[in-house]
Amino acid sequence: MSKKGIHKIKTSIYEKVEQLKDETLLQMVEEAVTAYGNTPSKDIIDELTPEQQQRLHESVKQADNGQTIPHEEVIQKAKEWLSK
Repeated sequence: MSKKGIHKIKTSIYEKVEQLKDETLLQMVEEAVTAYGNTPSKDIIDELTPEQQQRLHESVKQADNGQTIPHEEVIQKAKEWLSK
């Protein structure tokens, strides 16, 4: 995003925040900015072990190849399993 685009968004946010009168809402905005604004976004995949990442990639590959089980079949098998 360009500096001009970022400046435009920030200005819009500042104007909206300036108009807020609800203290609870202002605290929520502050918490959101603190929680999300100061930390680099993390990809959940980076938190997986190498084995988990490999299994996930294999699963995606299977899905891309049409090797999936229909939702209705999964539900039916779960019902059968739970009734045992």
